[in-house]
Amino acid sequence: MIRTNYHTHNDLCDGKGRMEEYVQSAISKGFTALGFSSHAPLPVANEWTLDEGRLDAYLKEAERLKVEYADRLQIYKGLEIDYIPGSQSPTYPKYRAMKLDYAAASVHSTAGLDRNPEYHCIDGPVEHLEWLLKELHGGSWQDLSEAYFTRVAELIRIGGFAFLGHLDLIKKRNRDGGWFDENSSWYRRQVTGALDVLAGSGIIMEINSGAISRGVLNEVYPSPWIIAEAKKRDIPVMINADAHRPGDIDCHFDESRSLLRDNGYREAWALLDGGWTAVPL
Repeated sequence: MIRTNYHTHNDLCDGKGRMEEYVQSAISKGFTALGFSSHAPLPVANEWTLDEGRLDAYLKEAERLKVEYADRLQIYKGLEIDYIPGSQSPTYPKYRAMKLDYAAASVHSTAGLDRNPEYHCIDGPVEHLEWLLKELHGGSWQDLSEAYFTRVAELIRIGGFAFLGHLDLIKKRNRDGGWFDENSSWYRRQVTGALDVLAGSGIIMEINSGAISRGVLNEVYPSPWIIAEAKKRDIPVMINADAHRPGDIDCHFDESRSLLRDNGYREAWALLDGGWTAVPL
């Protein structure tokens, strides 16, 4: 099986380790391709995305590594772009001007900067999640979740990116169902509604092991039942690590392949030789 990862962070955003360390780790693990996807700068101060002042250095370093390691590893330059209605979208011309090899896109919050000026995120510190829940959603998980998946569906409809990051990121703080029940009819309705929009869009859904490598969950994004629903809709998938440390670029990959096969998938997508292609599992 070809080994690849296109959801990779580093110490220029919220990861640990230099970009070159991730390249060296990929080579040592027998990877064919590695894509960098630092968090694109946000229009608000924060501690987890690229700073505008580091963006150029990030892009130049990706290009340097491409050349230096061309005989050992395919390296691709990307960004993980947050969708913030009215403030940021993967379709913005500035991203096309960067000549990225690909873009990933994600939703991290439930409200734009007009209502959420500090941009508290659902996967950030628990107190930020609690603020969103109390101040913007009246203490209702159903309301918060509805806002989240509505935004995910909006992002898919807008498009302009190759793959969707961690579709059900909302569950990050829900280990053992402490906040809400994934079997609730309202939650399943919201998730499948987003999947219905994703189906036929041409956008790839990633299987993301980042919560496992960071010790916050015991399973991938999205949950196994969501993967089963995605297969019913013939939604294309890929396996990514959401790596924030060099050694994590293949976290849970064998298990992810088995999970996909158990749910009827026989191929996953990868960016190889400059184009997206389906690779047998």
